[in-house]
Amino acid sequence: MALGDFLFPHVELKLVIAHSFETDIASTGDKTSKEYIETAARVELHKSDLQKLGLQDGKNTNLKTKTGSVVVSAFGSDKATEGIAVMPYGPWAMALVEVPSDDSPPVMHGVHVTATRSDEKVTLPEALFSL
Repeated sequence: MALGDFLFPHVELKLVIAHSFETDIASTGDKTSKEYIETAARVELHKSDLQKLGLQDGKNTNLKTKTGSVVVSAFGSDKATEGIAVMPYGPWAMALVEVPSDDSPPVMHGVHVTATRSDEKVTLPEALFSL
């Protein structure tokens, strides 16, 4: 392990975006509300991936793809698959995927994402929405 990996741990993951009942319900209201942000600005990782990042449940991670970068809360689960980052469908997840210019749908599964520990606050909705 290189010194940089020790000081700034990162994990290479594949992103899967899925609908979440909680996020779908929260999305019917104010998309800048605390409830919506807590349900949509999150990622679920296998506990071992969370551990590699040096994170505990609810701590923030920066997720970066070739398209964008967001800070979200990370949560670990034994039910998650190692190497897979699962996010609810919403603006945080969509900021990470490329939207093709030919009107075809964006690819929302298997996008390469780099996760790093972050001391930054969760990315605000205003930074993601075109208000």
